[in-house]
Amino acid sequence: MKAFCFHRGLSLSLRRHPWSAALFLFLLLSFPPPASAAKVLIVGDLQYALVADVAAEIQASLRSQVMEYAVSEVKGRLDIVVEREDARIVVALGRDAVAEALLLPPEIAVVYGLVVVSPESGRSNVTGVYMSPPVSEYVSIVQRYLPTITKVSVMGSRIMMKTLFNGDQALTTAYEVESPSDLVNTVDRLVDTKALLLLPDANLLTAQVMANVYLSSFRKNIPLLGISEANVRQGSLFALVFDPKAVSRQIGEKVQTILGGVDATEILASPPSGYNLYINSNTAQKMGIVLPDEMLRKAKKIYQ
Repeated sequence: MKAFCFHRGLSLSLRRHPWSAALFLFLLLSFPPPASAAKVLIVGDLQYALVADVAAEIQASLRSQVMEYAVSEVKGRLDIVVEREDARIVVALGRDAVAEALLLPPEIAVVYGLVVVSPESGRSNVTGVYMSPPVSEYVSIVQRYLPTITKVSVMGSRIMMKTLFNGDQALTTAYEVESPSDLVNTVDRLVDTKALLLLPDANLLTAQVMANVYLSSFRKNIPLLGISEANVRQGSLFALVFDPKAVSRQIGEKVQTILGGVDATEILASPPSGYNLYINSNTAQKMGIVLPDEMLRKAKKIYQ
């Protein structure tokens, strides 16, 4: 009844005072009703199927309200979008999305994903899942299935070594390289090694570098352990590739923990909890490497 009287009174007032009606309409258009608050924003290049699928899996796993935004929609204004949505957490998928999210005030938690390794940042309230397997995962596969590989030479930049390599790991020798030419020269000088693992770094692993490494690998009969399915197609012995569903699940779990009151800084960044194994049986045959049946059964795909 009170609401009816209010609206009736307002209607009469607007009819008696046209200028009031104009002012009322101006205020109504200038200050639209606030959007429904979203506790979690997911930001990424959603035009790519992988990013869209991961975002959808994360959204499905969360019980709180979630909104998705393409990076292009929020570039340079993510802070405004976060404030408008009254969001507590931003899930940033991909390098560009992470770069935008790390500019947010530290009271907004950031959970990253679909980046090669953890981004270097002094910002607090950040955690996430990076895509690259630690060297220990490769060592575990070698020890379990390939006993003839008794030494693995690991090469990478400083940041990759810092994130992915533990110097105490068995079977490994580390080589920190600074440039593509440094990497190629180091590979050419290798002696007394049974396999080579190049840590992912787009600045080092150019197409020309990879061509030279594959040539050296087959010439010296030293198998290359790949970091992608494409590497295996090109001739790497095997590769461990992150499982998108596992990454989506891990990100969702971290977000739920933050929503439960834990600061993101207290949640360790982590590699994927699951990997897909790709194998090139033709490379193994040419190099005289016997692949056990158990390893072949474990593979998601075998290239011949």
